[in-house]
Amino acid sequence: MLIMRKIHISNEAKRDAEVAFGTTFRRQKTIYKTESGSTTISERRLRATMATTDSALVAAYGDALADALIVGDPDVDMELMGRKLEGLKRVYITADQKVAYGVTLSEHVFLADGTEKEVRPESTTTANIALDGVPLRWTGKLIPKDKAVRMFIFKKNYQVQHINGLTYDFLYDMAKKLADANAMMLVGAGAKGVEPLVMSNGGTPYRAFLEGRVDGDKYALILRLTNLELKGIPTAE
Repeated sequence: MLIMRKIHISNEAKRDAEVAFGTTFRRQKTIYKTESGSTTISERRLRATMATTDSALVAAYGDALADALIVGDPDVDMELMGRKLEGLKRVYITADQKVAYGVTLSEHVFLADGTEKEVRPESTTTANIALDGVPLRWTGKLIPKDKAVRMFIFKKNYQVQHINGLTYDFLYDMAKKLADANAMMLVGAGAKGVEPLVMSNGGTPYRAFLEGRVDGDKYALILRLTNLELKGIPTAE
């Protein structure tokens, strides 16, 4: 199945076009059966309530919790445990297990050694891959494929596809140049083409690379996204 969306992209000659992109996947359906051959059904059931969590039990019984567990079952809500759950919604809770309202999210930035560098308000992002008059641009920075796979962890991959005959020639030429160079091209967003790509509103900014493959008159132009760069561990002298 191929789900396609629009993307605005330019080539090294600064010619741009609006084309399609999407991800190919096969949804595998696994059927589980019991020993007798009956088909199983997956359901979500309640395992514990806020009153039976470990922290709540420790707060309620303190050092006497072990004795309470031996005598009775304070960790089991006999009325609610096992109840079928449907229509769930996520909520934020406070440290004292109360529902939190007016939540403000923050971003924590850490250094490579795990030290917290900065805490800042969560930033909101806006999709920038299909802006009118601002196509994604080739940066001119080619990275050999064998080097790129050792430098970055690519978290998402999309296939860029033509929507008509003209865009077929446009994308095929891009794919062939990259395939001939056996390299990946860094592409950027924004007016200067140096900004990371944001695929959807509120999405994660990614550095993006184009990889091209050709086979006769067939081509594959793959947009690979990464936000994690691999760095060597310095050796002690």
